[in-house]
Amino acid sequence: MRVFEGRLVSHRTGEDVAATIHVDGQWVRVVAGHRRLGAWQVSSLHCERITVFRFKLHLDEDAYTFSPDDPSEFASTVGSVIDLRPKSRFGLGDRVRAARAEIEAARAAASVD
Repeated sequence: MRVFEGRLVSHRTGEDVAATIHVDGQWVRVVAGHRRLGAWQVSSLHCERITVFRFKLHLDEDAYTFSPDDPSEFASTVGSVIDLRPKSRFGLGDRVRAARAEIEAARAAASVD
């Protein structure tokens, strides 16, 4: 079982509380503050990485932002999705495309020499 501590913010109420998320093979259990929010099958959990340190969780009809103590391990444990669609600001997808363009330009320059 993996246990992640962090902050959980409800998109509906704006409430920001300390939270613990337990990922146990087939189940994800969420405790926010002193309340148990519930348990969901890992396969039904939709988790989207919105920044390096924050994730958007869809639990039933509600959405939350979770900032775990170990973002990398949390991402791999729940199989989070990274949104690479273009944004109005310079995001991760733009950085990946820029890095690929630099690599291709360096290869092209090296092959000319």
